[in-house]
Amino acid sequence: MSSAKGRQRRIPTAVKLGFMGLLITMVLVVGWQNLPRGVVSTDLEVIGQGKPVLVLTRDVNFVGGGEVMELMGHLSTEEREQVEMRVAHLGQPKGQAFARQFSTRDADLVLLDGQGEMLGRVDHPETLEHIRHLLQQHL
Repeated sequence: MSSAKGRQRRIPTAVKLGFMGLLITMVLVVGWQNLPRGVVSTDLEVIGQGKPVLVLTRDVNFVGGGEVMELMGHLSTEEREQVEMRVAHLGQPKGQAFARQFSTRDADLVLLDGQGEMLGRVDHPETLEHIRHLLQQHL
């Protein structure tokens, strides 16, 4: 009689290491994708303080706002100096209030004048040119 029931199959070390490496890589990729895609302040107190403000409405549960934030990062220095750039996070009370006031959702951009009045908006701009057109049309 053979004792096949008592014998355990061992998983080769190379397979274990490969699986662990794959698991670690997946965790790193997910973590990397969830990092902020730009350094744009969430301080909405600058609205109405004399300088135009370009506000992105952002919900971290959706990718659209992150994509628009990435586009905003490609604006030229001259374009960025014309306006304050801010993010209204929908997970924060001030961001929610902003979204209610201007009827925005994730990935929408609103351009406000120095007094806080809306000059224009673009709902989920898909290209940098859409953002540039908004700025050129109103500034």
